[in-house]
Amino acid sequence: MKIIVCKDYEEVSKVMAEKVVSIVNQKPDCVFCLPAGNSPIGMYKELVKMYQEGKVDFSQMRTFDMDEYAGLKPEDCHSFIYFMHQHFLDHVNIDLKNVRYPDACAEDLDAMCKQYAQDIIDAGGLDIAITGIGDDGHIAFNEPNSYLLPRCHVVKLDEATRKQNESAFKDCLTGVPEYAISTGMEEHMKTRNYFVVCSGKHKAPLLKKLFENDHIDPMYPVSFLRMHPNVEFIIDEQAASELDEEILNYYK
Repeated sequence: MKIIVCKDYEEVSKVMAEKVVSIVNQKPDCVFCLPAGNSPIGMYKELVKMYQEGKVDFSQMRTFDMDEYAGLKPEDCHSFIYFMHQHFLDHVNIDLKNVRYPDACAEDLDAMCKQYAQDIIDAGGLDIAITGIGDDGHIAFNEPNSYLLPRCHVVKLDEATRKQNESAFKDCLTGVPEYAISTGMEEHMKTRNYFVVCSGKHKAPLLKKLFENDHIDPMYPVSFLRMHPNVEFIIDEQAASELDEEILNYYK
């Protein structure tokens, strides 16, 4: 486990993009588990810029979306695959045949999830995954629970998570969907290069809880990353503001 403290969100995004590009350049056909949400938008902007500058070639890269809202079609502007096209896929030279995402409108979502998990296995597993931390400690849509599921699955979203995401659905009469599809904790823990990005003062208590408590708790899913063999936290100074200097030095 490693903590890298950056000045601000802009620097977090640049550092994260540079790490992704380094991995892609070393392994052009790497498997990238794409995150949605506000946290990675800056990173995607930097990745597009680096591609336009000729610093990286995405033509062989393979991708799997990390999660998706159940019931949303790909063309729905609230769907995560729409987000990926808007911020990344449509601006680089990735082969769309190598882009995979959950079929959120499948008749049998459980069967779809099982196949999606198998597709990740058949691809050789994930080389890169990036996540933020939800206000309740969730990663992807692995919500706090008495147990966590290992592979891609359907999840009923906590009200706290729906509230956290409601600003993205302010133009939608039905509001945030009640259910989502999420990659599971086994898939996250087996990812070869795992990154957590956090920015802003509101993330500081979440990181303090994670690093000052040795417990692995399914009610705080991000705590499972304490057991990950290769995880880096790319955070800004505000997010790091409640961490003791001893902790920052230990994980430097």
